[in-house]
Amino acid sequence: FFFVAEEVREIMAQLGVAKFDDLIGRADLLDTRKGIEHWKAKGLDFSRVFYQPEECEDVAPRHVDVQDHGLERALDHVLIEKAKAAIENGEHVSFIQPVRNVNRTVGAMLSGVIAKKHGHDGLADDAVHIQ
Repeated sequence: FFFVAEEVREIMAQLGVAKFDDLIGRADLLDTRKGIEHWKAKGLDFSRVFYQPEECEDVAPRHVDVQDHGLERALDHVLIEKAKAAIENGEHVSFIQPVRNVNRTVGAMLSGVIAKKHGHDGLADDAVHIQ
């Protein structure tokens, strides 16, 4: 990642941009010619992808307001707790957990905890079985 970060710094310096936040919404800085002239892009209309709407004074072009996504109420907290023996000790766990349509990201936080603890190797197959 070091080389990617270094190249990004160089490109940003060439563009005269100091912070990543200053790049958000700046479609005018994109050099689209290479991508559009590519043979795979022939006939495609990218005008909506690169469209820049007029800026509104009361709407920020990037995230500036704190949003409550209700993560403290996420079902994954229950899953993480029930899967703790597998995460911590590599034991196999199996449990039934009802899921409703309001549980929109089931397993995302659980997989994040597993990845953080075990890296690319993850857990053994079927270490966590949820019905």
